[in-house]
Amino acid sequence: MSTPSITKSRSSGKPVRWKRVGVMDVGSNSVRLVVYDVRGRAMQPRFNEKVLAGLGRGLTSSGSLNKEGVEIAIAALSRFASITRAQKVEALFPFATAAVREAVDGKEFVERVKKETGVTLRILTGDDEARFAAEGVLAGTPGVDGVAGDLGGSSLELARLVSGRYEGGSTYPLGPLALDSGGGYNEDKVVARVKEVLAGAPELKKSGDVFFAVGGAWRAIGTLHMELTRAPLHMLQNYEMDAADLLKMLGEIVNSKKYADLLQEVARKRAATIPYAAAVLRNVIELGKFKTVMISSYGVREGIIFDSLDAGERQEDPLDAGLDALIPDEHAAEFGRALAEWASEAAPYTLNARLSAAACRLVDIGALLHPDHRADLAFDLVARAPLPGLSHRDRAALALAVASRFKRGLRNDVSEKLLDPIQAGRARALGALMRLAADFSGRSADLLKHAKLTCDGDTLSLRVAAPYRALVSESVERRLEQAADELDMDYALIT
Repeated sequence: MSTPSITKSRSSGKPVRWKRVGVMDVGSNSVRLVVYDVRGRAMQPRFNEKVLAGLGRGLTSSGSLNKEGVEIAIAALSRFASITRAQKVEALFPFATAAVREAVDGKEFVERVKKETGVTLRILTGDDEARFAAEGVLAGTPGVDGVAGDLGGSSLELARLVSGRYEGGSTYPLGPLALDSGGGYNEDKVVARVKEVLAGAPELKKSGDVFFAVGGAWRAIGTLHMELTRAPLHMLQNYEMDAADLLKMLGEIVNSKKYADLLQEVARKRAATIPYAAAVLRNVIELGKFKTVMISSYGVREGIIFDSLDAGERQEDPLDAGLDALIPDEHAAEFGRALAEWASEAAPYTLNARLSAAACRLVDIGALLHPDHRADLAFDLVARAPLPGLSHRDRAALALAVASRFKRGLRNDVSEKLLDPIQAGRARALGALMRLAADFSGRSADLLKHAKLTCDGDTLSLRVAAPYRALVSESVERRLEQAADELDMDYALIT
């Protein structure tokens, strides 16, 4: 693969690396290719394909990889190799996990893959899996404390996270394929086995309040929870569940067929493994005494990419990196940065500095949309944008601010349910300020600097340099009045 290209940002002069990265993940149940466009710390999937090969099916009893699964996996990897070449992938990370690691014919499988597809698989150790899963969680949610748990087909990896750092982890033979002894799900046997294996797990002794759940089966449980609770924002990344409430649902999944139809709807291909995944999750929560379970869509694949970044990229705020990737137009980016500095004069009365800066950089995301629907569409775009490092409440606040830049008095179910009135008011006030700045300057960073904003808590003032009085239209004065109204202040226009 070629070396990633280095370019310079015109505004900052800092190096910006665009590279196309492929990850081939040969798991116990599935074989997957994800191709990402990576810019700094931002990872945006552009291609994602999964094949259910079932390499680990029957491994516990036979000690060998499933023969049919081997053929399916090699065919999939051959296809994936062709796709990575066609998509001009610059860096490729192919790896195999627990099934290949534990099977007596695992190395033979790796050699055959190399011979028939040209792909060299790295067999991850259990420690590797725990570390990369943890780094994946940190890539999407920096600075956190708690425990990350990655449930695969054959194994569970647990990793301690302390102040945004990986502090060690372990692997446990608790994947659904490892727990299935044949004859279908047997609750007593499965629960006894899970408790036996996790009894001495050090990661659950001083675990913290939050458990970060990684893996397809637990994502399916998260989707089920969203459906049952009618969550306002259907997005798995950083979806939070109260542990006590979740325990009740997990018990019903394990002990009854109450959710059988819904499980078939939300996770048809995983429905058979969900009882095993629910039993493991229930015991992890109880042993670790967690208060919150958060779904992480970032896992081993993203952790491997994160591990490959240089030190500077790893220290970036993932939200900043995501915004850089989402807004490639330099003119729009320049205006967004200027607007963030301009609006900071009202910082005590709008969103926190990080969210305010992000909203300002998203100021033009709906500009080209149909004016009759622009605000609503902009809300949905921002709420569901591929931006890491955001809670669901953060997303709702960002989306409301950007949508309010296009329409006053906007109401949306997501923001109504996730934000309290004070935070919603702050988001709308920021949106009104963004609209004022856009109208005054014509979305030009050069013109915006000729209008000075001040805000003392009683009066919102706009001072315009004398040579630029012509920029103050009737619309601009109306926007100033509306912004002051959102802030519950008087306004003054000084020219």
